[in-house]
Amino acid sequence: MSAVTVIVLLLMACNREHQQVMPMQQTMDSVKIWYSQMNGDSMETACQRIGAFLQQHKDDHTGPVRRLRAEWLKVRGVWFTAIKGQPDSGLVYTEQALKEMEGLDNVEELRILALANRADFYRQIGKLDRSADGYLQALEAADAAELGDQYKVALMLGISTVYTFMGDYDNSSQWWQRTSRLLPEMKRGDQFIYYNNVGNDHYFQHRYREACDAFKQAAKLVDGDDSKKWDYYTAIGNLGEIFVCLGQADSARIMVERADSFFSKVDFPPLIYYMNTTKMKLHMLEGHTAEALHMAASLANDEVTIPAARLLRLEALRQLMGSVGNWKQAYDFHQQWLQLADSIQTANMRMQMNAKILSYEHDKRLLEQQRDIDRQQLTSRLLWALLVVALLTVVVLVVLMKLRQRRQHLQNLTTRQQILSLRMRNIRNRITPHFIYNALNHEMLEQMEGRTVNFNALTQLLRFGVEQADQLQTTLADELRFVDYFVEIEGRQMAAHLDYRKEIASEVDTVSVLLPAMTIQIFAENAIKHGLRRQGGVLTIRATKDDGKTLVEVIDNGCGLQQGKPQQEHTGMRVVRQTIQMLNEHNTNQISFGIGNWQHEEQSGCRAWVLLPDEYNYQFD
Repeated sequence: MSAVTVIVLLLMACNREHQQVMPMQQTMDSVKIWYSQMNGDSMETACQRIGAFLQQHKDDHTGPVRRLRAEWLKVRGVWFTAIKGQPDSGLVYTEQALKEMEGLDNVEELRILALANRADFYRQIGKLDRSADGYLQALEAADAAELGDQYKVALMLGISTVYTFMGDYDNSSQWWQRTSRLLPEMKRGDQFIYYNNVGNDHYFQHRYREACDAFKQAAKLVDGDDSKKWDYYTAIGNLGEIFVCLGQADSARIMVERADSFFSKVDFPPLIYYMNTTKMKLHMLEGHTAEALHMAASLANDEVTIPAARLLRLEALRQLMGSVGNWKQAYDFHQQWLQLADSIQTANMRMQMNAKILSYEHDKRLLEQQRDIDRQQLTSRLLWALLVVALLTVVVLVVLMKLRQRRQHLQNLTTRQQILSLRMRNIRNRITPHFIYNALNHEMLEQMEGRTVNFNALTQLLRFGVEQADQLQTTLADELRFVDYFVEIEGRQMAAHLDYRKEIASEVDTVSVLLPAMTIQIFAENAIKHGLRRQGGVLTIRATKDDGKTLVEVIDNGCGLQQGKPQQEHTGMRVVRQTIQMLNEHNTNQISFGIGNWQHEEQSGCRAWVLLPDEYNYQFD
């Protein structure tokens, strides 16, 4: 299959994938429209259709399908929270959506919306500290992605609202003031959120006149817009509560009936709970105590997960029971109210502290970006300086660690070198005393028999042994000179004739060629001792040059190595191997050596060899 064919098939597969996902994406766009209209039934039907598609493609982890899955999870979170009034479930879906987005490209806007939704869901279940931190995280992500003010506006509205519900009115006031500067640039929906939540901020502080003005402005913004019915009746319901607090029963009745009619149709439990509390208070304001008592009895089993809504209901019940002289129940409701109020206050104080801790870095950077660019730059420089210091510290620690490891390594090498030097000295010392005794005895016998005596070879051998005892490397010339004296002495002591030959190629400069000390001498000693001592023969040392390397061979025509029998590595050969192995650890071009049988024409025997690179470092550094 050609490369072009593969590319075409891949493009066709991508096109089929796109064609499958595209209809689902269009359905998702419809879901967003139905959400803006709070059409819960249509939203649920469309979400089920998308969910079925995703279930069929649960093993598909391509980009378009993962993006659709992430968006569907985010929408499910919104549906459970906004339509079903179950923010806990909304949080679960939103966390799954954020996890699905990990590693996806071009999903920053979707991710920031999911972060904002998560922060809003935390607010709805009362975890206001987590909510504030979540909004600040989303705001940071929006700044990093360089998104427009439409995203920052929504996030700043969320942060301001959280501080309002947390009872931290100093921070809420600051954030509402900052957010108000963007009012001219806000869309109408954001302006509604601003005025509605500013109204809530005033309401919680019992500033009912200011709250009334804010709610009226919110209602005015969306009045007559069928797509904003939900927002409009939310503001109307809030106005009904404010008019009750202001003692304006007639205005309150109008607003409450209009809001209650809408929320009863859409069946949204949290707002219905709020409206029932307001209606009960309105009955008391109008003097319809019997209706209020009947309503209280019918709503006795109402449940709500929002503590603030429960607090308003308990206060209304306490006032109702007090107005009819049922002091016991009034006291019970008051005690429940005190307990819940204390719990809310304690939770708010704790969450305020947690929010300050969680958002310290977020708030510092975000606030100073708006108020003091120079100060933000100073903070940025300080962070960079700390990072550089930290990196330098890490570098210094790494360097110190490397130096320590290097020092330890050098100590180990020095120890190994000393051990090898001692072993080499020990091997060389084998020349004495037994070797010297035999050599002297042989020369004395020669003298007694009237033949010429020559102590020169023995003297030179001993002198070379002393001079090179501590050297790890030597020249080929010195090594061959040492072997010459060694072979001369050994040859005279052998019963059979020893024919010693050297074949040094003209291109081999023995003075400049370096090699590990005693290597050739050990090869020669092994050849004489194990191959030639009994029957004599030819010992040949050959040196040739090829491709930047020198090959030195020690060849004998003795009995050779016995086949099929384990070969014991003698001390000399072990020292050669360990020395070369240690030296090779510090060189790219490495020394190699070996020993084995050889055969040429009618001759056979044993061959030991070493291959020496020209560029080789014999120092441990």
